[in-house]
Amino acid sequence: MKTINKPIALLCAAALLTISGCSENTVKDDNTVTSGGVSDTSEISNITVSDAAGSENNAFTEEKIMDSLNNGIIIDSVSGKLYKNELNANPISSNIFCADPTAVEYNGRLYVYGTNDHQQSEEGTKNDYAFIKSLVVFSTDDMVNWIYHGRIEVGDVAPWIYNSWAPSIVSRVEEDGLTHFYLYFSNSGAGVGVITSTDPVGPWSDPLGEPLIYQNMPGLTNCPAPFDPGVCIDENGVGWLSFGGGSPADSVHSNIPKIVRLGKDMLSLDSDFVSIDAPFFNEASELNYIDGVYYYTYCNDWQDHKKGWEEYEGFDVPPACSMAYMTTKTPLDADSWEYRGAYFYNAGENANGVSGLRWANNHTHFLEFKGTNYIIHHTLLLEELMAGTAGFRSMMVDYLPMDAKTGEIPITAASKKGVAQIKLVDPYNYNSGALMFTSADIGYEKVTDPAAKSTAKGAWIYVRGADFGYGASEFIAEVKGKGRIEVRLDDISSESVAFVEFDCPDYAKIRSDGFKQFDGRNHDIYFVFSDSDIELKSWRFGKGDEQLRPEEEIASTDIPYKTMVISGQAEPGPSPSAKYDISKNGDYSIKSSAFDKESDVINIGFINTDASAEYKVFVKSLTLETENGDVEIPVNVELDPSSNSENGLENGWCGSEIGALIYGTEDLGIFAAESDIEWIGYRLALMSGGEEIPFTSITYNITVSGLEFKD
Repeated sequence: MKTINKPIALLCAAALLTISGCSENTVKDDNTVTSGGVSDTSEISNITVSDAAGSENNAFTEEKIMDSLNNGIIIDSVSGKLYKNELNANPISSNIFCADPTAVEYNGRLYVYGTNDHQQSEEGTKNDYAFIKSLVVFSTDDMVNWIYHGRIEVGDVAPWIYNSWAPSIVSRVEEDGLTHFYLYFSNSGAGVGVITSTDPVGPWSDPLGEPLIYQNMPGLTNCPAPFDPGVCIDENGVGWLSFGGGSPADSVHSNIPKIVRLGKDMLSLDSDFVSIDAPFFNEASELNYIDGVYYYTYCNDWQDHKKGWEEYEGFDVPPACSMAYMTTKTPLDADSWEYRGAYFYNAGENANGVSGLRWANNHTHFLEFKGTNYIIHHTLLLEELMAGTAGFRSMMVDYLPMDAKTGEIPITAASKKGVAQIKLVDPYNYNSGALMFTSADIGYEKVTDPAAKSTAKGAWIYVRGADFGYGASEFIAEVKGKGRIEVRLDDISSESVAFVEFDCPDYAKIRSDGFKQFDGRNHDIYFVFSDSDIELKSWRFGKGDEQLRPEEEIASTDIPYKTMVISGQAEPGPSPSAKYDISKNGDYSIKSSAFDKESDVINIGFINTDASAEYKVFVKSLTLETENGDVEIPVNVELDPSSNSENGLENGWCGSEIGALIYGTEDLGIFAAESDIEWIGYRLALMSGGEEIPFTSITYNITVSGLEFKD
């Protein structure tokens, strides 16, 4: 039995007295979060000041961890503002708009970079890209849980730029023994810049102080928009750069995209520009080098591709604005580039026709990670789930069915389902607070190395698939703010197994008072926040068992669900429609698409009929979005999805008299009001104190019960 001598035990006790409550400063040690979000603490995962004196397995360290307060804070509700649900791995982020992905692997993690559409969304305008002068960084080692590393402020690093869009990255070990990262980006549509770092998340520097590629530079012709760089390094350590944009009308052969060999420093050019004859080219150049072959990918244009396609016998006509690819072994020989076909549909299309996602230009990068081929791309899915229409994009990951031996890539499509988890999260190491599969009402406090921050009461983070092989004895969180964070396993509505309470003006590590027993090994984790403005910088769990629990398979992302569509009707213009994938019983808040405030709302909403449905939907309330904020109206009506007559809320055919209260109260409610539409009896109007308040979206606050899935 390992023991601790008396002087050390006394020192531990003294340390405990010193750090009770929240201190002004947190001691930094070897357990702080690394740029990858995880540091190797396998030897000290249970070693803390407070448990050293009484433990048979632990030893003393100087890590300062404070005991949780216990003021009895109650979390009686959780946020329903969940846009990316727990069923689907796409998009990769539940709260950051980003696009035009590129990626690099480093130390067992995949780092993905993209255009920061979120910076544009913060301006409150449609996405014209004008305000974007930063890039975003995410990383993963399991393909479903992602750490948001924050923004690369390209405008600060390289103040000469117009914008920073569509990055492409490579890395190489240089003579100094360090891995150097070369991140190329579009300087608006006017050229290509490059910034460098020796760490995948920075800091970054601008080695040139000017663009590498620019319009009408010597030797560059027939390239109206020399942007969208694609970079790769071949087996000889030689770098290659492709770029270009622009699509002449009715032209199969524009010869606009270019490729050039980079100098040894990756910051200069070492050849003439060579045109790539990419049929129906539009934009989104990228490069890959795989087994001696250079792969050039691009987004083709929107025109009718049947015209002039006769010369590409043996290839299907590329779908509108799909992704296509070409290959060569000699990139500076323009005649050697071989067209290989379209390999990825536009987001709005799939093999069955219309996909259900919105149509938009795409930008892809494909890669091999841990023995599997993936394609990273973007869609408008997150914005669509948020009922927005401003054109903000979100990055996605799907499988790439590539035959590496032949180079053939059959065409596939975007999916909400995404990809499966390839490894489990280690809960005993410190993990970044910004690690998540999805979240509700979570933002970020800092631009770089951000901590997750709650933006409302009941906010939460979901981490999929953690390996609790040794159970758990405690929860330790590095936090800032005042309130409570609860740990719930597998279901957001389950009882907490541990919590920390705190009142900390600065970051401090807080430990829970014990941990409830639980069975099994692999579990999903929910972190639930009691209040807004709580920051979670890092977290880990202490081991609880001496013996390793029996191994379990990693859960698949293929979880059964029912797709619920709640449709209203507004005339004229678009009507409200809310869509959600329901996988379990519980509470949901589902926001509809937006409609014009001048429209007559003649149907508040009905659920798509499913004759085999055995579940019920209880509509607790409706939240109506107005110019002056949200207004919640109680409803308390049960709907039956299996019925054609009992699956809807009030509509203008229901026979109510003009002026009758439909839902709510006489002071604030939804009333039957006169309509100019001749074929309807009345419209549904929101009234407060006799005054009408226009509304532009509906959030359905519902409870689902009786849901079962049969084999």
